[in-house]
Amino acid sequence: MNKLSHSQQVLILLPILVIIASAIYIFHLTANSYFHNDRELPKIQGFVLNEAQQLTNIQLTDHQGMPVNSDYFLGKWHFISYGFTQCPDICPTTLLTLTQLADLLSASHENIETQFVFYTIDPDRDSQKILTQYINYFSTNFVAVRANNSADAESFQQSLGIKVEITRGYINDTKKNISKKKHIIIATKNNFFYQVSHGLAIFLINPDAKLQAVFLPKTTELGIKFFTPHMLYHDYLKVINYYQQGY
Repeated sequence: MNKLSHSQQVLILLPILVIIASAIYIFHLTANSYFHNDRELPKIQGFVLNEAQQLTNIQLTDHQGMPVNSDYFLGKWHFISYGFTQCPDICPTTLLTLTQLADLLSASHENIETQFVFYTIDPDRDSQKILTQYINYFSTNFVAVRANNSADAESFQQSLGIKVEITRGYINDTKKNISKKKHIIIATKNNFFYQVSHGLAIFLINPDAKLQAVFLPKTTELGIKFFTPHMLYHDYLKVINYYQQGY
């Protein structure tokens, strides 16, 4: 029997080597995915995303007139709360809670780079000037952001799952509908109403500009929803630890 030439041996072995290399590559991908997804999600007051969601198509402006896009959220953790400046209770209470959380972090974990962002769901009334006055009342280190048009607002709100409803009309025509709604603020003038309805959640963006966790409030027997700084503090550390285990 004639011996195979060197080139013929290479041609025979090459497909086998390719199959082996492909198998090894697939094994590593599968193994990495398995170990990444097999990590136990931390239990928090809310939920942690198994796979963080990338923020895309973000076009906002902060209270100093500077543009805010997806790259803005890179490099540090961001807490995002939302509401509007004329909100009488829930929004300012949440922001006060976040200032207390910022104090806790500053006192014990100075190495954790954290930014707090307030997003207005009512940009028609919350101008840059109004946002500056509002956010500085709580902290000069906090940032307030707004959308410049409805398309940018919808894109950002959908990326986080923010639920907002703003309606305008005359009270005489919609009085029955107004009385049935919950979590609303109504401003009236000459029988004209401006109604704002929104949920309550705090979003946590990781240093890769991805949505990592959503904090949900406690609810009292009377139906009042609220956060506590210590709950947010301990849950935040859990999420950071989970994030760091993936590296």
